[in-house]
Amino acid sequence: MKKLSEPVRKVNSQSVGLDVHKMVTVYSVLDASGATVREGRIASRRGELEAFLNEVLEAGPTHVAFEASRSSHWVYGLVSDLVGKERTHVANAKEIRAIANSKRKNDQNDAWWLAYLTWEGRLPSSYVPEDEVLELRIATRERCAAVRHRTKIINRLKGHLAQIGEIVPSSSVRTKKAQLFLLEIAVATKGARGRALRSCLDELDYQNAAIEEWDELIQAISAELPAVQRIAEEIPGLGAVLASTVVAEAGDIQRFHSAKAFACATGLTPSDLSTSGKTIHGRISREGSPHLRWALTQAAMGCLRSRSGAGLAVGNWIRAKEKRMGIKAKARAAGGRKLAEAIWRLFHHGECFDPARPFGGKKKIA
Repeated sequence: MKKLSEPVRKVNSQSVGLDVHKMVTVYSVLDASGATVREGRIASRRGELEAFLNEVLEAGPTHVAFEASRSSHWVYGLVSDLVGKERTHVANAKEIRAIANSKRKNDQNDAWWLAYLTWEGRLPSSYVPEDEVLELRIATRERCAAVRHRTKIINRLKGHLAQIGEIVPSSSVRTKKAQLFLLEIAVATKGARGRALRSCLDELDYQNAAIEEWDELIQAISAELPAVQRIAEEIPGLGAVLASTVVAEAGDIQRFHSAKAFACATGLTPSDLSTSGKTIHGRISREGSPHLRWALTQAAMGCLRSRSGAGLAVGNWIRAKEKRMGIKAKARAAGGRKLAEAIWRLFHHGECFDPARPFGGKKKIA
């Protein structure tokens, strides 16, 4: 368990823990002294939750905590409007050992622990995007889902072609030559196989159109966020889409106190299992957003394909790392982690990426 970065600060007001589910919400209310004064459950509906909070607020200022989940966005909006953003806490359930590792786990205990840790002032919180950042996060995640669906369709299409002894005449199915070939084969093939090919082509057209629409929306939202353009211009491997994904998932980069802290938030840092004076590093922690981790890894792979400029410098660094480690995946993860640290330095120190010294390597002494 990590050491506390700050001393425990008990809140001088009552605290409420909410264990929110699809149909029901279990609550626990602690007064300013930390004693439990009320427990129960209500329906997970906006009207009932609002009525409950208004009743609790009659006793004075209140801190409200709940776990991050698929329902947390509407709950956060409602709670923050009633009690204020500074008194609304979205908990990272994975980091709450008393809940995640409990042998006696139930909804009422979970709600109590959320209230108690809030009262003690040491609830591990999650970042909640708002306004343009939230819109950008939705758009980038939907685009990513559409791209993955398109990849599955292309694989199905190639599988059907293999069954009739045909292959796409180009490396991509999106070229004009490939499109004409696929259309001719789909029309000429009879029976269920032909129907399957035509269905794949229709689905492929639909996904391509959806991706174009998401690209347009991402571009429009990114125009309101200068951080996206700054990352795309200064950091190698990160184009408009990947830079948008980084900002959408990480939010304000300056909320991280160090480059290492931002790198840890990406989940690309090795887990630390050191003990008895021995330094032991395991696999990457995989903490934080998988979409942020994907964007940085894709940026590292893009640098490996680069043939000039800063991208080539990063690619050479990753290749040298791979040669020392002997494992491609680890070297690419290290490259993504270093790109994350470069992003942090860009916003905190205004440090532009230097192709002559990728990732701040030490200068050789003549």
